[in-house]
Amino acid sequence: MSDLSRLEVLRGRLEDVLADPDTSPRDLASVSREYRQTLSAIAELTPAAEGSPLDEITARRRKRGAS
Repeated sequence: MSDLSRLEVLRGRLEDVLADPDTSPRDLASVSREYRQTLSAIAELTPAAEGSPLDEITARRRKRGAS
């Protein structure tokens, strides 16, 4: 299992705890902090999107001179 996969599993578990109405305010604060850190770690490991399919079509049209 890759680091990214593990982080995604952790994200799911943290979301479950955050959504649980029985989570105490003290636990909610620490879980929220861990959740934010997990999201940041996932963002670092996930390659940035180079653009949408619409951006790609627009770029192709510009190259060939179409509008």
